[in-house]
Amino acid sequence: MRRQLAWPVSAVAVALVLGGCSGGDSGSTESSSSSASESSSSTSAAAAPSPELQKAADEYKAYAVAQADELVGAVKVLTDAVRAGDVKAAQAAFAPSRQPWERIEPIAELVEDTDAKTDSRVDDFSGVDDPAFTGWHRIEYYLFEKNTTEGAVPFADQLDKDIADLKAAIPGVTVEPINVANGAAELIEEVSQGKLTGEEDRYSKTDLWDFDANLQGSQVAVDKLSAALSAKDPALLGEITAGFSELFDTMRPLRQGDGWVNYCIEGSEFPSPLCPAVTVQPPVVDALKSQLAGLSEKLSTVSGVLGLK
Repeated sequence: MRRQLAWPVSAVAVALVLGGCSGGDSGSTESSSSSASESSSSTSAAAAPSPELQKAADEYKAYAVAQADELVGAVKVLTDAVRAGDVKAAQAAFAPSRQPWERIEPIAELVEDTDAKTDSRVDDFSGVDDPAFTGWHRIEYYLFEKNTTEGAVPFADQLDKDIADLKAAIPGVTVEPINVANGAAELIEEVSQGKLTGEEDRYSKTDLWDFDANLQGSQVAVDKLSAALSAKDPALLGEITAGFSELFDTMRPLRQGDGWVNYCIEGSEFPSPLCPAVTVQPPVVDALKSQLAGLSEKLSTVSGVLGLK
């Protein structure tokens, strides 16, 4: 879940309407009216994204639609295991079921109430037994804290419905170039400010799966906007690209099979039997923190560089 602070592009072309300036015989009223009309026309032109930027937004929306389709199937693997009472299978399916969501979270959040229903943490409710506490993290509590599927089936059914609703709604969402630029920044900011503590997946310790998916989604957004950003500020694009590479290099030693080690950090606010020892050492956490902050700062400038509003 993105905190309310939740994988960049070229400047928007502005058409300057200069008609009506050739003659000097118009009266002041006519001239004023003409100027107002021209000003309005210019403002309208400034608000319209360039074809290059609109193409980037359309392509990122297509990516989000494809990820939403993938999300339905990944979630069903989890929820089917919950309904079957297979704790081990459900535990194994939990982290993969979240990755498509984490890649497109800023776009998915454009669908009203989806984030609150599917990705809220227990901190937003009166406790783990609050009936309004639904979604992945309610299921996570049963699977990893209680080591059971008992009581989780209604929440699995609800998650299926909410994700199906998201899939149906995503094609109708309007995605503007600024959503892509800001979304790239928000995904990195989310990891930097809301996930390094281990608070997101506090019961399962699968935070690194989310980190990876957030980075992927942000990187895809940058890729869609790269031609436009390269034309406007190639040095910034180079710095952003290098920032992603540094982060992936820092995370690579934490891979385990097709996934990631449990996110067990020193002095965690969320101790767990799943963390009998530290798996992500303090220097690695410090490196991630520094690299994420640097990349987040650079991504936050992209919309301004491109003249997006």
